[in-house]
Amino acid sequence: MKYCESKLYNPRYQTCCDGVITVPGGWPCCKTEVYNSENAICCKDKIHYKKGASCCKDEAYNPEYETCCDEKIYPVRNGNCCGEKIYDPRTEKCCDGSINDKVESFYQCCSDKAYNPLHKTCCSGKLYSERDLECCGEKSYSPLHESCCSGNLYSQRGMKCCGHKIYNPLYESCCSGNLYSQRGLQCCGDTTYNPLNGTCCSGNLYPHGGLQCCGDSGYSPLHHTCCSGKLYLIGGLECNSCGGESYSPLYETCCSGKLYPHSGLQCCGDSGYSPLHQTCCSGKLYPIGGLECKSCGGESYSPLYETCCSGELYPHSGLQCCGDSGYSPLHQTCCSGKLYSERGLGCCGDRSYSPLHHTCCNGIVYEPSGLSCCGTQAYDSSTLSCCNGKITHSYSICSTDRRTIRDYREVLRRFSPLLIF
Repeated sequence: MKYCESKLYNPRYQTCCDGVITVPGGWPCCKTEVYNSENAICCKDKIHYKKGASCCKDEAYNPEYETCCDEKIYPVRNGNCCGEKIYDPRTEKCCDGSINDKVESFYQCCSDKAYNPLHKTCCSGKLYSERDLECCGEKSYSPLHESCCSGNLYSQRGMKCCGHKIYNPLYESCCSGNLYSQRGLQCCGDTTYNPLNGTCCSGNLYPHGGLQCCGDSGYSPLHHTCCSGKLYLIGGLECNSCGGESYSPLYETCCSGKLYPHSGLQCCGDSGYSPLHQTCCSGKLYPIGGLECKSCGGESYSPLYETCCSGELYPHSGLQCCGDSGYSPLHQTCCSGKLYSERGLGCCGDRSYSPLHHTCCNGIVYEPSGLSCCGTQAYDSSTLSCCNGKITHSYSICSTDRRTIRDYREVLRRFSPLLIF
């Protein structure tokens, strides 16, 4: 809920317009009413039911068929306004709110008048009936006969300005508004220099002529090489391009558009690396040099850092495989391709079991542990025995037993009272 001045209202179903609660919610307001913006518009607190309309002062109009000029509506589509009037730019030109007719497309404005620049000159809103003139403040002049400096006209031609002063470039030089009584000088920042004896690079003056510039540094191509504003201490080096930036392969390495400030590196994707300290396997870097790269599902990897199981790569070393899954024997047990989330189990056929609590006999699990096996059956060897794959009493004689006659006699003597013939 929200407040509309001092009254509560629900914005989901109501709208607050200028202190008045109305319905429905979420619609725009026009004074104290709401309206559907898809088929109406509000102009100066009045609702106009015109689809696609815009406002021209307090009236609605359709820009697809009408034009609004300075709060007046004209029945012309996409018209051009000149103040409150509409005009045709093909034959008319609007200059400072005035419409000039009978003009060409190349005409220009001089204050509120249109003129042909091939025949006239405009200076500060004033028209002069000569062509090829230039402006000096509000006045026009011919550079063939006069010179202009800071809005002042001088009767000598060919003169130039140095700040607010006029000077003859044949006899003087100007730098940063200062005049120097020697011709042929050039400017370097606020001072002058003779290009025969010095070199200027971005405002820095070097006392040697014939140097070249590398950014703001001067250098000799015999002793240095400049690559995109960077100086290298050997002349005549080749500059290569790396990501749109020049560089010298003797000092840097480029990998897929990335520049590294060391030479002799190799590339692993867009990374530079030293084979002495790292190994690259299919675009992946490992922090030990000289590792062996193996293939796993078409992707290279290092067994020192990863484990491959049936083409699947796991980001841990020392794992074992259970089918196509990698696992740690310290935490899980694998039996016939199935993983169990307990450690220390044994396998009995294709299932797991605990040797501390069970006995496995040829794929079948029995309780408890410590039993003996007779084929697929378990038995207690303290009271039973296994003969030819069958469990019998421990006192029974097995034809395959390799016992001596003395052993049989001892058995008969001990159990003769129990025998019935």
